[in-house]
Amino acid sequence: MNAARDIRGARRARRLLAVAAALGALVAPVRAEVTGRQVRRALDQGVRALKRHQLRDGSWAEMTGHRYAGGVTCLVTLALLRAGEPPASPSISAALERIRALDNRYTYVVSLKIMALAAADAAKYHTEIGAAAHWLVSAQRRNGLWSYETRGGTYDHSNTQFALLGLHAAAQAGIRIAPRVWKIARNQLMRNQKTDGGWAYRNSGESYGSMTAAGVADLLILGSSTAITQEHGFRNGAAPGCGGYKTGRALARGLAWLGDNFRTLENPRRGRAYVYYWLYAVERCGILSGRRYFGRHDWYREGAEFLVRSQNADGTWGNGVIDTSFAVLFLAKGRKPLLIQKLRWSDDDRWDPDRHDVEHLVSFIGDKLGEPTSWQVVDFDAPLEQWLAAPLLYFQGHEFPRFSARQRQKLRNYVEQGGTLLAEACCGRKEFINGFKQFCTETFPGVPLHKLDPGHPVYSAHYDLKPAGLMGLDVGCRTSVIFSPRDFSCLWEQGDVPRLSEQALRLGTNIAAFATGRQALRDRLDVVTLPDEGQDTSQTPPPGDALRLAQVVYDGDWHPDPQALVKFAEYLRDNLHMDVVTRYKPVRLTDADLRNSPILYMTGHYHFELSEQERTALAAHLRRGGFLFADACCGREAFDAAFRAMVEKMFPNESLRKLPPDHPIFRGQPGFRLDTIGYKPAALADHPGLKHPELWGLEIDGRLAIVYSPFAIGCGLDGHVCYNCRGYLIDDARRLAANIVLYALTH
Repeated sequence: MNAARDIRGARRARRLLAVAAALGALVAPVRAEVTGRQVRRALDQGVRALKRHQLRDGSWAEMTGHRYAGGVTCLVTLALLRAGEPPASPSISAALERIRALDNRYTYVVSLKIMALAAADAAKYHTEIGAAAHWLVSAQRRNGLWSYETRGGTYDHSNTQFALLGLHAAAQAGIRIAPRVWKIARNQLMRNQKTDGGWAYRNSGESYGSMTAAGVADLLILGSSTAITQEHGFRNGAAPGCGGYKTGRALARGLAWLGDNFRTLENPRRGRAYVYYWLYAVERCGILSGRRYFGRHDWYREGAEFLVRSQNADGTWGNGVIDTSFAVLFLAKGRKPLLIQKLRWSDDDRWDPDRHDVEHLVSFIGDKLGEPTSWQVVDFDAPLEQWLAAPLLYFQGHEFPRFSARQRQKLRNYVEQGGTLLAEACCGRKEFINGFKQFCTETFPGVPLHKLDPGHPVYSAHYDLKPAGLMGLDVGCRTSVIFSPRDFSCLWEQGDVPRLSEQALRLGTNIAAFATGRQALRDRLDVVTLPDEGQDTSQTPPPGDALRLAQVVYDGDWHPDPQALVKFAEYLRDNLHMDVVTRYKPVRLTDADLRNSPILYMTGHYHFELSEQERTALAAHLRRGGFLFADACCGREAFDAAFRAMVEKMFPNESLRKLPPDHPIFRGQPGFRLDTIGYKPAALADHPGLKHPELWGLEIDGRLAIVYSPFAIGCGLDGHVCYNCRGYLIDDARRLAANIVLYALTH
């Protein structure tokens, strides 16, 4: 057979590089949607606009009327803080001094005062927050609600929602609020709910958007603050009364009203009146409930799109600083990236025996992982792309779900696409423990569920913790499934079980830190795009002159990073504009189609040994002009030794030699110049000071036919977090691999 026909390397490379400049970006979004970049730009413009309107004394011009004196300054300060303005900045420092001096006299002002001071530094302003909270408690009317000033005024649901928001912020800052305050407010709010599920400004009148959202947010605050007979204490690894809480009918009806009447262009049933105030109330409902949707509406995406499109040229919204503050609060608080999603795996309450577990965990984590985060509930039928919006997918229960084969496959797909699955046996129930073990056997055959050893990084990812009985399952290189047969959700739920809740919340923080690798989370508005699914098993050549990467299949751990070649092909396409097929081809060395695979990739963790027939076929392929690119996954010594032995058996008169620092692969001819390169911590721990790339090669008739890395490249191509990986950092791994492929195609 003609070798030029068998191996298309150099000819194909020249054609690829010749047309690269004309190709440009190959993928366009399916439809125009608001992006995280647009929101960040709108926020920046809104923040600048608010700061431009600040007066020399640190305040903002107030509304006419004594009942609001200082309220606008508190509102704008809160908005700027939520948007990321540092408390120590000159603008905020001046505003906080004005806020501290405000008298505790009017409900709106006192409530916003608490929220602004708590957002700035709850510990520093603890005394002022406590005094303001005490005033709000004293101003509560006998029926449980609030008016503008004292008990003598006429209550309304707008003042009431601000009072409850202020008291909620005070409670989170450590101020004790008597249970009776929450109880009588909740009872009156439920009595005032309209028959359609909504709320009006006062008890008379029809339901409308901003007041219904206020009522829903109030019930959510009250439900998390009053410890309604859900569970009490923790004995023998379980919480008595766990699962007894049921979502109140009033809350369910209020949420249904929002779903049925949701709009972004108007305040439902009030037109354009108070539309920004409405969106601010919607954001609270979404964040507090963990919901992405009201009805069929993605509340944040739709609201953000409206605000991005409606922003004035000077960066403001609506009629000035008040509307602008509400818009900034919506965009800033609502865009917090998702850390964890709780899987709704049943149509009844079995999926959620601890309603506030994740809410309390995320609140405890705060910005410990580098930025404030959020959570939400996700349905089982939601697209996989929605599952992948958060790095952690969490589910628990007393009994284990009866997952179908399709559902098990979807959970496996989530893990293989880089997600981390977290499961817990609520109250340590044996039914869940046994069911989960069976689930792992069926979903990940051949991969053992094992107890995580005391040195596993999950116990040191943020806090240094003692082993807590966690179990794990390693998919490829990383612990992708974490399971706790012991209860921690009830301890998250209650939050105040002496000693135990603190330990459980710290463990949850470590799990989150481990799953994210402390890397920046995905922007909430980023659209998750799945790589082209699966392996290309077709025997037909790629269309035209497109490159298709192939991975060597052997009897062993040949496939530790399922998405490595897919994501690498996308990298070549998107960054080098190469014409490349993103569906990789698995190929056995004894396949007749081997000759149509000019570039082979091979990796693994463990010792392996090819058959004589496989070694003969691979050697013949390389002599014909083929190219083999290989690495030891996670830098494992067992694979390194086996790979070197394989090469020695195939080419007894040749040997792998370390490539010199001036080799074209390192100089980026073609490609990226890589004089130095970044290594992961595990590699640096074994080899302090390591900063130069290390590759080994074997030449056949003067042509480099094998390039091998004893340090992991595939883990970086896949892009996942692997604490024990002795390999290159993600970006450097991709650049190095790109240089290897470009060299193979052009030399």
